[in-house]
Amino acid sequence: MTQRYALVLTFLFITSLCLPAADFSDYTQLGPQQVAAFMPSETRTIINLSGQWQRMNDGVPVETVSVPGSLESTTPVVLRRTIRIEQATLSKHTWHLQVLGVVDEIELRVNGRFIMRYPGGMVPFGIRIPDRVLVAGTNTIELVISPTSELTALVEGFARSSRSRHMGLLREVFLVGTPHVWTNDIRVRSSINGGNGSMNVKATIVGGTVERLLGSALGGDALTQGKATVSVEAMLRSRDGGQIVSRTGTSTVTIERSRQQIVNFQLSVANPQRWSVASPNLYDLIVRIERDGQLIDIYETPVGFRSIGVMSTDRGRQISINDSIVPIYAVDYVDDYPNRGPSMSWRQMELDVSLMKTLGVNVVKIRNGSPHPYFLSLCDRYGLMVMAELPTSDVPSDMILQEELLARYRNTSERSIAYLDSHPSVIAIGLSDGLEEGSDAVAQYHADLVQLYRKLSTKMLFKVVPAGLYDRTSEGGFDLIIIKFSTTQDRTRFERIVQALPKAFRSAAVITEFGSRLSPSNTNGFSDPLSNEAQALVVRDCFRASISAGLAGVMIWSFVDYSLERPTMLVDHYDSYVCTSGLLDVWRQPRISYAMLKSLINDEKEPLLQARDAAFDTPLVFIAAGIILALIMTFLINRSRRFREYLLRAIARPYNFYADIRDQRILSAVQTSFLGIVIASCVGLVISSLLYYVRVDAEIEYLLHLLIPSNVAYDVVRFVSWRPTLAVPLWSTVVMGLFVLAAFLLRVGSMFIKARIYFRDTLTIVVWSALPLVVLLPIGVALYQALSTDALSLWVPLLVIALTIWSLMRTLRATSVVFDVPSTIVYSIGLGLVVVALVAILISWNASYDAFSFVKFYFSVVSA
Repeated sequence: MTQRYALVLTFLFITSLCLPAADFSDYTQLGPQQVAAFMPSETRTIINLSGQWQRMNDGVPVETVSVPGSLESTTPVVLRRTIRIEQATLSKHTWHLQVLGVVDEIELRVNGRFIMRYPGGMVPFGIRIPDRVLVAGTNTIELVISPTSELTALVEGFARSSRSRHMGLLREVFLVGTPHVWTNDIRVRSSINGGNGSMNVKATIVGGTVERLLGSALGGDALTQGKATVSVEAMLRSRDGGQIVSRTGTSTVTIERSRQQIVNFQLSVANPQRWSVASPNLYDLIVRIERDGQLIDIYETPVGFRSIGVMSTDRGRQISINDSIVPIYAVDYVDDYPNRGPSMSWRQMELDVSLMKTLGVNVVKIRNGSPHPYFLSLCDRYGLMVMAELPTSDVPSDMILQEELLARYRNTSERSIAYLDSHPSVIAIGLSDGLEEGSDAVAQYHADLVQLYRKLSTKMLFKVVPAGLYDRTSEGGFDLIIIKFSTTQDRTRFERIVQALPKAFRSAAVITEFGSRLSPSNTNGFSDPLSNEAQALVVRDCFRASISAGLAGVMIWSFVDYSLERPTMLVDHYDSYVCTSGLLDVWRQPRISYAMLKSLINDEKEPLLQARDAAFDTPLVFIAAGIILALIMTFLINRSRRFREYLLRAIARPYNFYADIRDQRILSAVQTSFLGIVIASCVGLVISSLLYYVRVDAEIEYLLHLLIPSNVAYDVVRFVSWRPTLAVPLWSTVVMGLFVLAAFLLRVGSMFIKARIYFRDTLTIVVWSALPLVVLLPIGVALYQALSTDALSLWVPLLVIALTIWSLMRTLRATSVVFDVPSTIVYSIGLGLVVVALVAILISWNASYDAFSFVKFYFSVVSA
């Protein structure tokens, strides 16, 4: 078996070497061989509905779309497909629509008749089509696909490094005809005691249009016609030779129309071949339904015997598989491909699995979701353990118990259990990623779902915890705790935290998750934290530290680059919607970190890493801009004695200065304009320096995403932040525009007084009141270096805020003098309007984005 498995794996890998030449952007339909890997088909008719569907609007087709595939819409979308079914085929089957994956709610209509509305969740499900709805000949199938709810979209959109959200039929759709009595579902629990394997099987037998099955064999009334007695038998067949190694006795079941019955079986195998990563031995579990010796339905699904659990050893708690300690080498995986998103071709899935096996990892964590059935069948066959995960990532504790979210997570959980539980490759299910440990709401959420899974599932449970919260983490009910180091700040304290982890947890095994983003074209050596070499260095150092600390294993974030829901400024990349944290890029081209991890897992020679020289000095454009602004200011002061007097009076005797404006003693408009440009440029220089410094800070990016909810606006900020030459003039122009806007508002306000005030007067008020901001000139030049010093990183922002407030107060004082209005009135109105505007903005911000909950989450989790 081991030799055969090695040959198959070698063939798969050699095949994968040829696959990169293929264009996986062109979807390849699942063929009969691929479908048979996860869907029984011997006694069933399976019609693949992948391909072209019509998108409808008010009953009129408007375009043709591909299924599977994603759609762009903020409103429900109606897709229509017509198929033809012959009478003989129609009458022999009970029909179902089998959907392998849709994100949100879907509504099925057949031949204009409403059938059912069903929640999505990217978990396969089936919808039974009632009898007599389908007709012989042409039939119309319509699917109404709803977009993600606002609350769900909000939570998923603000999650850190969240994958791109898609709408539509993202995985295949089949029309399946089953016999009129069929096996609908199988639940399996296997165990090994000594040398004997035992398998408890719970089969759900469903009756459809039983009358058609009986034909004319029975007479009597309609109630009698709606019942049939069938024989049900379960057996295990070895894939190594095809022998039946265990079978049960025949159970006689009387099944009624549109009813179901649960039939329990017990199968035993002496010295079963165990499923493991090295030898993924599988059996076929077969459930046969017969009547009067004639086969009605046969249901096959792969199963395996293996034991798994957490074992305490001298080195700490480890994962035990088949009574042997197995170190976990895992990757975080997002099923995503350019131009296809999650609607990947089966060829691409095979390539990804072969690349993982070549790498040497033994576990793949499916991020925030459940894997495609074909991907799961590959993991069963080729020995790759799977950790699936609920889409509960970075949810604020104030929102985790909201009814809509809780119902979504619970529905997904129940369907995931039915889908995943029988697969031997699935070892654990994750309940959360990045929640606030220590919160009562989070504890309740975990307790409820842990109770559900312990009741219905045999899989281990895990959660992903931010590194900063490891000392607050509750182990209650969890077998695995994954400590995630996602930021540069986390990695600076990596060794200290890793050494403390074995003592911090008493019952759960601990795995570390780490990785780093990179600028794909950056080859400046590992001294540059955004280089390819730096990513490989992070993998090497964190891997070694984790293993030496006696932890259960490691997980790399991530296996491949993937598409993001929101743009990121953390790296300099031509596509800001790509998370470049992968060992491979989006086109599956390996990076040096891939070779590094491969060498560490397989004890091979490590690739050489070069340091090179990476400069982190203040960009020359900031220095040059500072010098130019200083020269302009010096020129204005030395060129004009009157300008020097204006400066002194504006600072030392501001009342007299503002009185001159009121008394129409005209100040030079040219000098005021030049001063305004200088002040705006000083502020623009500071903004540019600040954004250039924080552009690679993941914690700051979370706040910026909250402050700038628009993806388009944020992408502009990102683009400018990485280009100081563009940033300085752009932000200077924005600040100058704000000066003009403030002057316009003052001019509007002057309409309510008797004095004659011109726009040039209000512009003069604004510009000369902002004179203290000139102090920002030297700060802007040195800010990039100053922020690198902890002692100055707090005082510099405070100084900027103080100067801004001072300038605002000067503006109000100048307005009082020029408008000849008592200062108490001006201060009351001015500060009142500022406060009202800020309060209105905060209320609107919170109402639109639940901002206060996310800000609280930032302080309790993100910055921890």
